[in-house]
Amino acid sequence: MAVVEKTRISKSLLVLDDEKDVAATICMMAATAAYAADYIDDADIFLEKVASSAPTHVAVDLQLADRDGIEVIRKLAEMDCKAAVIIMSGLGGRIIESSARAATENGLRLLGTLAKPFSRAQLLELLAKDVHETVSTRKFPTYSVSDEQISDALKAKAFVAHFQPKISCLTGELVGFECLARWPQKDGTMIPPDQFIGLAEQQGMIDALTRQVYHYAFANLPLRNHRSPLKYALNLSPINLKDTNFPHWLRNKCREHSIKPSQIILELTETASMENPLVLLEHLTQFCIHGFQLSIDDFGVGYSSLVQLARLPFSELKVDQMFVKTLAGSQESRKIVAAVVGLGKSMDLNVVAEGVENASALGLLRELGCDEAQGYFIGKPMDVVTVGNWSGLSDK
Repeated sequence: MAVVEKTRISKSLLVLDDEKDVAATICMMAATAAYAADYIDDADIFLEKVASSAPTHVAVDLQLADRDGIEVIRKLAEMDCKAAVIIMSGLGGRIIESSARAATENGLRLLGTLAKPFSRAQLLELLAKDVHETVSTRKFPTYSVSDEQISDALKAKAFVAHFQPKISCLTGELVGFECLARWPQKDGTMIPPDQFIGLAEQQGMIDALTRQVYHYAFANLPLRNHRSPLKYALNLSPINLKDTNFPHWLRNKCREHSIKPSQIILELTETASMENPLVLLEHLTQFCIHGFQLSIDDFGVGYSSLVQLARLPFSELKVDQMFVKTLAGSQESRKIVAAVVGLGKSMDLNVVAEGVENASALGLLRELGCDEAQGYFIGKPMDVVTVGNWSGLSDK
């Protein structure tokens, strides 16, 4: 009879907590929701049990007698643990949220956090969540890219642009696209930009690469005949600005494709630096004089955020996705995004949030007064064929 009863339960929770009475109470709470629950007070035994029994859910306390919860989180990641993870602690909220971020960035399937003491309702609410919605880290294959390969790809005109839609947070209407550099391979895979942009900058090939991507983007801009003029954002390396011919080339490219400079947003990475800040200031100001818009990308992750915002003629500010992805479950992220949105508004800047992956994040951004949003919930970066058939937000 016990064996038959066990097979009926498909959900299991393994708790790591050195306070046995607390752990036992958590197990009783979970049992009321048809979880097979057990607890262990030793981290090594807990990890062995996770490996041998593969529970669907694990709950880890941050303060343990033999080691801390971060060590356990690291070990779970090294084990490629597939269980949904709950982090719990009686420590302050910022410590819990930092631990949660460590779990997520380690690739674990974080379900959420619980501040002790917590109620049965709080635990069951977490256990009822769809784990697949909590996974925000997307891992891509790692490629070993050489400068020779980039050079050959440039000669073959292999670099293209994919297009990710941006919408108004208030109305949900399409406002434009970001044009993102992509390097498709013959086998159908894609080398992501973070694995070739930096090398191209180091090897003096970023100018050629940027021009190739821009040329492709301008020739294939989606929805050119949209009922209201859309805006198209393209990434710009400060190294491109060392090329004094680049602004002239860009203006000619706009004329060639009948694009108004006011429809083009040049996104400058916030963490980017340049040997001569004066040249950066002069060239970006020139772009603005000719009608182009400027966006400060990845705002909030670099030491020079406020310095660049004060010095340079930006018209748009993009909230870094690391804060947007954790909006729903992090009070700290909500406070930071609210502060960034408020700063942008006070400076008459358009504020864009990237990394929107669910409806709750989009709703929170709307409440905070953010202007625009982009992310996988709205639309993934799409190739020229797919974006032409994109149905928009009709199912959102």
